[in-house]
Amino acid sequence: LKYLFGFTLVELMITIGILAILATIAIPSFTRLIASTRLSAATNDIYASVVQAKSDAIRQGNRVTVCPSIDGATCLTTGTPTWTTGWITFSDATRTSATPAVDAGELVVQIAQATPDGVAISSDPDYVSFRSDGSPRLMQGGFYTGRIRICSTSAALDNSSRARDIEIRPTGIILITKTAAITASCPPI
Repeated sequence: LKYLFGFTLVELMITIGILAILATIAIPSFTRLIASTRLSAATNDIYASVVQAKSDAIRQGNRVTVCPSIDGATCLTTGTPTWTTGWITFSDATRTSATPAVDAGELVVQIAQATPDGVAISSDPDYVSFRSDGSPRLMQGGFYTGRIRICSTSAALDNSSRARDIEIRPTGIILITKTAAITASCPPI
């Protein structure tokens, strides 16, 4: 039995013990890495959409809006809209209501898919819209001040590294900030 597999039973048990200790140390770190990567990817995706919307508004000389969407064709405006189902960016030339809507003849220029499991996204208000001069505006025309919060529900991350906010300032500046003291329930903004 000693040389059946090239190892003695004692050598095999020691090797299995060492592997178990290494797995105990590595698995939580790997879980934390996955959660952190998902949070960063979702933050970067929505940030890129907002920055691109501002750029498109200036380039086209027309209002461009980003809003949550389930179907990739219309804005989700009922209940408590969530960005985790995905979002769309569209050229919003007609703006017919106080809520964002893709009207006849308006073009959806980007469709973003749902975020990975364990990532929650909320905002106040539930859309971002830029005028042709690059300034963020409410649908009624007033100055927009808002933020989009991207949060990980993973227990592997602590409350100080769980969330990021994308702040949209009335001047058109778009910032990503780290938000502390957010619990794993990821409360909406």
